[in-house]
Amino acid sequence: MLKKVIRGCFVALFGFVLAACSAQKEASQVQPGMKIVTSFYPIYSLVKEVSGNKNDVRMIGSRQGIHSYEPSAADIKAIYDADVFIYHSRILESWAGRLEPNLQGSSVKVLEASTNLPLTKVPGLEDMEAGQGIDEASLYDPHTWLDPVLVGQEAVAIGELLAESDPKNADYYRQNAATLEEKAQKLADKYSPIFSKATSKTFVTQHTAFSYTAQRFGLKQLGIAGVSEEEPSPRQLAEIKEFVDTYNVQTIFTEKGASDKLAKALASSTGVDLKVLDPLEADPENNLTYLENLEQVLETLAQELK
Repeated sequence: MLKKVIRGCFVALFGFVLAACSAQKEASQVQPGMKIVTSFYPIYSLVKEVSGNKNDVRMIGSRQGIHSYEPSAADIKAIYDADVFIYHSRILESWAGRLEPNLQGSSVKVLEASTNLPLTKVPGLEDMEAGQGIDEASLYDPHTWLDPVLVGQEAVAIGELLAESDPKNADYYRQNAATLEEKAQKLADKYSPIFSKATSKTFVTQHTAFSYTAQRFGLKQLGIAGVSEEEPSPRQLAEIKEFVDTYNVQTIFTEKGASDKLAKALASSTGVDLKVLDPLEADPENNLTYLENLEQVLETLAQELK
């Protein structure tokens, strides 16, 4: 009986050691890859999809918009500790141009994803040039991530940046980027005929983030300037009421997370409907791909204009 017990223990121990050795072997075969940090949600999502399972991809400032965002000391440390930092545009994330990794003893590569994208000037500022007190960042519209075709182009650019940083996996990144670009083009192709048949081509937004969307699909975006998430003043409400009456506005699109005070004030003073049109600056945290989230935005707009 004792021999059987000893034999059973030996077999169990041998099996445990064998499993442990196997696990160590598998762990040794896993490549840690690059440590990549990105700026806001669209870039994070695209980098994550193009990178696949090759790298550790993380994002700073995941729960807030990007326009007023300034990186914390912890964010800066995370960037300097990374192998690669990818951001959208110096027009949007001007703070990225102030990073000084060499002075901090960091070898991180700081990469701009939208370098080759055709940025357009903000409507009304087409004839102005940077300089003499005019900041370039105030002239150009950075919201290219709301046009599916430009999303595809930025995915390809990200694929090239990753390929240059990690040549052994270059083909993998480029293939993932090409697949994403194809999906983005299909999304544009899906909504082009929908918007072309829309009875209305004009929409009104609190946040004028959708100029590239409008350009892509032959629409016109009108913005209500100076309306924040706080309760509008009586003067602002009077101006908005005049705007609504002049353009026969039925719906005003607000940002996700707009305050109840804003919604109630606009609704009671103008009688218009308020609907959310998400500019996708903060992480929706819904486990959808970026293009799936963008499709939801386009569908919301299409339903309003049909």
